[in-house]
Amino acid sequence: MKIKVILIIILFVVIAISSIKYIDLCISKKYETQLEGLSPTKEQLEEVNNLEKKIDGDKKIAFSIIVLSLVAIYPISLMKK
Repeated sequence: MKIKVILIIILFVVIAISSIKYIDLCISKKYETQLEGLSPTKEQLEEVNNLEKKIDGDKKIAFSIIVLSLVAIYPISLMKK
């Protein structure tokens, strides 16, 4: 019983942390890649494109962790004493 509770608590903490990170990545993509009105150079555009790709990859990883944690809760909840 204690192991079950500990595992579920750990999964909820992982879900909470990953959700916060996902929201942070969504916000940072919006503001860190904004170049409107700055007449950006070619180098700045390349840097922004690389940053967008990195942020998108990190968002996919965070979302995958959230989904896997949610899926893992079900088998743990079925565990018996």
